[in-house]
Amino acid sequence: MKIKKILIEDKIKEKILYTHNVKAYEIKEVLINSPLILKTRDERYIAIGHGQNAKFITIIFELIKDTAFIITAYPSSDSQRKLYKRKRQ
Repeated sequence: MKIKKILIEDKIKEKILYTHNVKAYEIKEVLINSPLILKTRDERYIAIGHGQNAKFITIIFELIKDTAFIITAYPSSDSQRKLYKRKRQ
C-alpha cells in the first residue's frame, strides 16, 4: 500500500489531541515508518505502529487515491501492540 499524502481535518486533529493526547506529527511518523496495516469493514484501514519516541499508536483511516484521510488515532492497547510485534517478527 502506497500512502503519498496524509490529511487530517482541523476538528479531527483537535479531537485526537484533547481526547487521546496524540499529536498530528505522531500520526504522520507512524504512517511513514512501515506500520502494520489491516483492512477493516467499510473500506477503512487500521494502522498500528510507532514513531521515534516508541509510543505505539493506532490509526483509523480511509485511503482514496494514495491519500490517507485520518478518521481517528489513539494510543494502542496491549493486544494491538502484541499483534504488531507478532506480525512484524
